[in-house]
Amino acid sequence: MDGHAWIRWGIALVVAALLVGMPARQAPAKGPSTPGSTSQMTGTPAGALPASVMIVKKWDGDFPVAALKKLPRGQQKAPEGYIGDPGTFTEVWKSFRPGEKAPPVDFGTNMVVFTRNVKFYNRKAITRVTLLDGIMEIRGVETMTSVPVTNKVAMAMAEVPRQGVKTLRAGDKFIPVK
Repeated sequence: MDGHAWIRWGIALVVAALLVGMPARQAPAKGPSTPGSTSQMTGTPAGALPASVMIVKKWDGDFPVAALKKLPRGQQKAPEGYIGDPGTFTEVWKSFRPGEKAPPVDFGTNMVVFTRNVKFYNRKAITRVTLLDGIMEIRGVETMTSVPVTNKVAMAMAEVPRQGVKTLRAGDKFIPVK
C-alpha cells in the first residue's frame, strides 16, 4: 500500500471512531398535546413511556356497515372508540355476534375499546392498550388488503380498566371518556 492509502484508512478509522462515540440525537416527541394533559401538569417526567393496560377480555370479528349507527355517537366514523355502558354494548354485540349472548362486562370499573376498518377491509386484533397522562391508545395488528369496505368491516374489541382514563386517542382525534 502506498502512503496515500494509509492516510485514507487512517482518516476513515478516526471518523468511524468519532461517529461511534457520539451520543444519539433524540427525536422530538410527536404526541399531540391535549388541553389539561401536559407532562408539567401531571408530574409525569418528560419522555416517560406509556404504561400497559391490562386487557381483561378481547374479541374480534366482522361488523355490518349498516350497524355502525349502533356505535356511540361521535364515534361511528372513527377508527377507534369506546363503549362505556351495558346498553350500547349489548346492541353492538347483537350485530357483532348475532345469536350469542353479550359477555358480562363490569362497566363500573371497566369499559370496552374498539378498533375497526374505515377504508379497506383488513382483519384486526388488539395486541396492547397503553395509558399516559390520562390518554389511552389502542395498539394492534391488521392484515393489509386493497379491498374497499362495502357491507362489513373487521372490528376488534377489548375490555379494559377505565381508571385514570380521560381521553381515548382515535387516529388524530381525541375522544373524551365519560
